[in-house]
Amino acid sequence: EKTHWKKNNDSNFISGEDLISGLKGLKAEMIVSIDGFNDAESFDQKNQSKIVVSALYLKDLNGNKLYKPVILNKTNAKFFVKETGSDFIDDWVNVPVILYAQADKRHGHVVRFKKFSKIDLFPNTPDFDKCKLAIEKSGFTIEKLKLRYNISTETEKLLTTK
Repeated sequence: EKTHWKKNNDSNFISGEDLISGLKGLKAEMIVSIDGFNDAESFDQKNQSKIVVSALYLKDLNGNKLYKPVILNKTNAKFFVKETGSDFIDDWVNVPVILYAQADKRHGHVVRFKKFSKIDLFPNTPDFDKCKLAIEKSGFTIEKLKLRYNISTETEKLLTTK
């Protein structure tokens, strides 16, 4: 395995480049939800001063916490307000969304969120085959699969029969 240059040059918050590089379990696009939030200290390069920002702590669909938070900026706040209908971060907790790295001319890549929609699962599709294998070999449960997929009762029966 090769050593990434950012291995020991890690910022306090998730950046778009962190998502692209895939370090420490991050991916360029992943389903997450807010697990918690707090005020955190950061540094404003433009004004050369310390500032206080809102830090969002995230977890993946399996409940695994991401190893560092994301700074809440205006663009991402507007997304959550539109998605949840609430101006309050407390109401955004546990809402599944897609975290991704968006290309940006000034900053390389930035962290963004977009709407997460469950996928309909049908028999005789590649997704169905993966889910059936996950149940049989990896001990996945229907409840865990329902976090990502819409599963009809007929499809559920097919998934659980051997």
